[in-house]
Amino acid sequence: MITIIDSAGSTPRKTGSNMVINQNGETAGSVGGGGVELQCIHLAREAMKTGACITRKFVSKGDGEDWNTSDEDAELGVCGGSLTVFIEPLIPESELVIFGGGHVGLALGKLCEVLNVPYRVYDDRREFADPERFPGARSLICQPFTDIFSHIHLTGTSYCVIMTYGHEHDETVLEQLLKIKELPYIGMIGSVKKAEVLIRNIQGRGGIIDDRVYCPIGLRIGKNLPQEIALSVISEVFLVMRGGVPEHMRVDWSADKSIPHR
Repeated sequence: MITIIDSAGSTPRKTGSNMVINQNGETAGSVGGGGVELQCIHLAREAMKTGACITRKFVSKGDGEDWNTSDEDAELGVCGGSLTVFIEPLIPESELVIFGGGHVGLALGKLCEVLNVPYRVYDDRREFADPERFPGARSLICQPFTDIFSHIHLTGTSYCVIMTYGHEHDETVLEQLLKIKELPYIGMIGSVKKAEVLIRNIQGRGGIIDDRVYCPIGLRIGKNLPQEIALSVISEVFLVMRGGVPEHMRVDWSADKSIPHR
């Protein structure tokens, strides 16, 4: 969202005017058109990448076309107008979509509730897509795995994990999710051997496997119990979601180094 929060002199738009731009570059509204609007669009794209708000002042030399971000012209007395814009990235809330409400899916849902992560559960068994089992779920979908697009809408903020009760269901869901290019993360539970078989099957039908697929899913934390697997999965999702690095934060205090007094 780009909003003019201050304007003076001759400007193409006044205070309060705004426009929105999405990640595809599509816009609605206007903050003046021409060069100033092009600069605002460029700044908005940067804001979407970083998630940080931007405030920027633009100054015109008087012809209404030549805008820059310096106050020099105003100081020289040749300012035709000035406007200040506030650019705020309206980033949709990320969610976790769990395909399979079994033991690990249940543990993952509980962890999402503790961490305030919105989540949805998709399972073709009524007892595993039950509100008593997942009281904090944003929604529960009990439908066949063979046609998920008819029952659930996924976006670029949907982080999907596949942990159904059968390899054939995992394969069916994975093949469908790969068709949604906006998805940032597709994790699937299982061994390397299982993954090789499923991926080979999908490729044999013309499917393309890309780097959004994380299988085996999760980080190496010595996971065995459902709760431990869930912890490793959500940790990996956070790494992908926030651009983190899977490394220790510790300092090696055992090394021979002097610690300065503060």
